[in-house]
Amino acid sequence: MSEVYLFSNGIRLRRSDITDMQIGRYSALGNPNLHEPVEEEWILRSFERDRSPGAIFLDVGAGVGYYSFLIKKRWPDVRVLVVEALPRHAEALDANRALNGFGVEDIQVTRTAVGATAGQSSFVDRGYGSMLAQGAQGQIVLTVETQTLAELLTRLPPVHLMKMDIQGAELEVLTAARDLLATGPVRHVVIGTHSRSIHRGVVRLLRRSGFSVALDDPAPAMQPDGLVVATYGAAPAAPRSWLGRLLGERSMSSRG
Repeated sequence: MSEVYLFSNGIRLRRSDITDMQIGRYSALGNPNLHEPVEEEWILRSFERDRSPGAIFLDVGAGVGYYSFLIKKRWPDVRVLVVEALPRHAEALDANRALNGFGVEDIQVTRTAVGATAGQSSFVDRGYGSMLAQGAQGQIVLTVETQTLAELLTRLPPVHLMKMDIQGAELEVLTAARDLLATGPVRHVVIGTHSRSIHRGVVRLLRRSGFSVALDDPAPAMQPDGLVVATYGAAPAAPRSWLGRLLGERSMSSRG
């Protein structure tokens, strides 16, 4: 078995950082060997839209770095900022960053969690399902430093695209930063949702904060989580792409 997994878009990850279940999903019928094809399509199109040189991509809950590498490969001038709380994922991200030809100056990593409150929090190590939570018996529980999304954003210039995948904490994190989000520090968001109720809550919050929702899909094809895509103050057109054709031009948005 090769020690490196190569995706069709050229991204390389250490095979040890990918689960067998993920490998099965990448090779499933209709998946062109991408991590999550629907999310990838929307991330690329959202980031490309009205982008200025040196735009910021903020990856909150980056895992082992797939989407950060994707953006940096496509747009080398972009400033890529990563937040990842799980130590072994942050260490894997460092290794995969080098594997993809990037240095520490190309993709900057902050090893904290993003939560509804700042300080220290319990963090359950469940691999790709790791989350801020109270640990149950038999689970590995870590204590991690936690910052709020508002704290993070107020230290940064305007963010062109924020991708968020924080395993069930997304609604409470966004709610705590709602007043700031309503002022427009983030232009585009792509948010993974981890239950139907969280999904509905995220859609409502974004709309009330001045965002136009382009994608409202609690069960996208070929990926395990829901997906919300939105733009602050404007309604982007839904893309028609190879992915849309592949899925029979299925509707990528619906009413919330």
